[in-house]
Amino acid sequence: MWRRCKYDVFLNFRGEGTRKIFVGHLHKALELRGLKTFIDSEDVGKGHDLSVLLEAISDSKLSIVVFSQDYASSTWCLKELVQILKCNATQKQIVVPIFYQLDPSHVRKQEASFAQAFLKHESNRDLQEVQSWRSALTQAANFSGWDSRDYKDDAKLIDAIAVDVFHKLIHIPSREVSDDLVGMDSPMHIMRRLLRLSGGTSDVVYVGIWGMGGIGKTTIAKAVYNNIARLFEHSCFLDNVRERFTGKDTRQMQVEFLSELLNEKVKSLGGGYMMMLERLGERKILVVLDDVDDSNQIDTLLGKKRSFGGGSKIIVTTRDEHVLQPHDEFKIYKPKPLSDGDALKLFSQNAFKKNKPSEEYDHLSRRALEYAQGLPLALRILGSHLHNKSVSVWKDELEKIKKIPNTGIQRVLKISYDGLDDSQKKIFLDIACFFKGLHKDYVTQVLGSFDDFYPLSGLEVLLEKALVTISKFGGLEMHDLLQEMGREIIHSESPNKPWKRSRLWSYEDVQDALTRNKATKVEGIMVELPDSKDMYLNAEGFVSMTNLRLLRITYPDVNNFYRPENPILEMFHNDIAFFRESNQKLNGDPKFLSHKLRVLVWHDYPLKALPSNFDPKNLVDLDMRFSRIEQLWVGTKRIKELISINLSYCKYLKEIPLCTEATKLEKLILKGCTSLLEVHPSISALEKLVFWSLEDCTKLKILPSSIHHLKSLKFLDLCGCSNLEMFPDISEDMEALSELKLDETAIKELPSSIERLRRLKSLSMENCTSLVCLPDNICNLADLMYLYLSGCSQLRNLPKNFGSLESLLELETQQWY
Repeated sequence: MWRRCKYDVFLNFRGEGTRKIFVGHLHKALELRGLKTFIDSEDVGKGHDLSVLLEAISDSKLSIVVFSQDYASSTWCLKELVQILKCNATQKQIVVPIFYQLDPSHVRKQEASFAQAFLKHESNRDLQEVQSWRSALTQAANFSGWDSRDYKDDAKLIDAIAVDVFHKLIHIPSREVSDDLVGMDSPMHIMRRLLRLSGGTSDVVYVGIWGMGGIGKTTIAKAVYNNIARLFEHSCFLDNVRERFTGKDTRQMQVEFLSELLNEKVKSLGGGYMMMLERLGERKILVVLDDVDDSNQIDTLLGKKRSFGGGSKIIVTTRDEHVLQPHDEFKIYKPKPLSDGDALKLFSQNAFKKNKPSEEYDHLSRRALEYAQGLPLALRILGSHLHNKSVSVWKDELEKIKKIPNTGIQRVLKISYDGLDDSQKKIFLDIACFFKGLHKDYVTQVLGSFDDFYPLSGLEVLLEKALVTISKFGGLEMHDLLQEMGREIIHSESPNKPWKRSRLWSYEDVQDALTRNKATKVEGIMVELPDSKDMYLNAEGFVSMTNLRLLRITYPDVNNFYRPENPILEMFHNDIAFFRESNQKLNGDPKFLSHKLRVLVWHDYPLKALPSNFDPKNLVDLDMRFSRIEQLWVGTKRIKELISINLSYCKYLKEIPLCTEATKLEKLILKGCTSLLEVHPSISALEKLVFWSLEDCTKLKILPSSIHHLKSLKFLDLCGCSNLEMFPDISEDMEALSELKLDETAIKELPSSIERLRRLKSLSMENCTSLVCLPDNICNLADLMYLYLSGCSQLRNLPKNFGSLESLLELETQQWY
């Protein structure tokens, strides 16, 4: 450990001449970088006892020894040097020698002017003391230092020395910085860069540390503070600002802050707080405001018109990025969870009081790390909780936290949740229970259909409070412990009666709620059904769920549809799931489904149709993949809010419902509907349809001629429609369609009106074995970049003007051309 010192640097040198031409300028350069430097000619008057100088040496972090031609002639300099080396040995004081206009070997070997000085010392001083001086010179000369002869002018040398000394000092740990701090190297490096510690800037620098509770914001801020506080005239670490402001008026907080900053009791504000702050305007200060939850707290303590001395540093930690947004001067640092190695080390220090677990506890420790997910708070609390416990107790505790979260961790994480308004809390709980990992646009569309959710502003607040994040693919993410906290809030609504909770996600709880037929408070169900056994769901239980607004019943292998990270896995999982035999069974027919439903996702739905009295007027997402459904409903239904329909692999589906009401529909997926014979002409009413897949609809023979009305359609997939013999004539331009997939169809030729697909970029007709020709005016598709014709065994020639397709980048014609 390093003790607190009065000075950063002690300057040891000889003579007024050296001071005027070199040491004085070096002293100024060090002071400009905020380093408190002792220089004896100014701090100690003539005739002062040597003990004052020796005490100053002991009270310094680093000593600079300036060796000049007449250095050795001063017995005071030599005695100081002995003390400096003693402090180096006992206090780890840093020693920096400077060889000013002389050869370092003259110091090391006591040659030239040093030899002459020692002849004099040996004639009139104690020989044992003289020998100690010789040893000190030799030792000091062997330290890494600076040779003035390597520089053309002193100014460059002084600047280089000042920068080097500054770096050496800021890397010295403070006495309050524990050696046990884990994972601090990267945060400290980032904070030094943001605070511009190495540049010696005279600007006032503001840095905000923002992140979720327990991520280590306070630990980082305190480590930085302890490391650099000695470089400032006044410093203050004001912790728990949020709590301090509770129950206190502005004046009380200002008095408290000034007392901490000035390190003295301030009884009153006299002429006013702003006037007292102005007195600090010329002083270099360091302030850390920890756990701020309101931007007004910053203005209250620092003033709206802040004028601190050059080089001052202001650090604010907060869970809410919005706190920092009114203050443009803040640079923001968002700490990350600990790496696996650092997480294991921190956990082990709390659980075993050493840096790694014994072999007996290694596997159990890894399980604890999986739970904590790199969150320092969780690692500390869980490690301390398991300290000195037996292996059997560890196993019980690690199983227990799966069902009963640790209260200490939950209490800290819940602070941010408690600061949300009611609509923001609903959004958070829906994400924690249902929407984690799903695309933000999808979630926004669903929640935006409710009158009291306001998802755009709500998500913004959750992001600012670090309660959720958005992946690079657009997925909504949150730390596992935050999700656990959210789910625990729901569980606490009724710990022993799941049918009285607002949201359900476990199969057992859903089964229980449906069986009781009393679940009037249930608003959402998202359950992945286990596929290892038969599952019985009581259909009559839905009658009581009049407030149900979200229903997702899926299987683990197909629950990735809206997860943007898995577009390839989606197709793979869909195909695998298609061959699974249904083991889902309903006791009775569902006579009712809530009219409040916005999401109806029910994979493997075992009945032929939805309840006849179901009103889908509020539905946003309808997903009935792999179901036994033959028709969704009879007649026309109000479906004006529907954005997505997915009926993939509904192999008994014979027709799709009338679409005239679905004016907002953007996605229609009918992949693998092998009984589908035709598409109703009302499809032309879907003016906002962007994505339409009919892949592997093997009985489909014809498309309606009115598809040219689909002005927003960008993607059309007819791959595997093996009975489709004709692509419809396009009587109007389709400006949006960019990708058309016709692989493995029975199409013999494309209509000449294909040129109306003016923005088509990709056309795929692989393995169209009946295709005999392409129309000449296909060459008018000026944007066409990709054309795939492999396996078209009847196609022998390309159009004559084919070379006019200037945008074409890729052409595949294997096996025939």
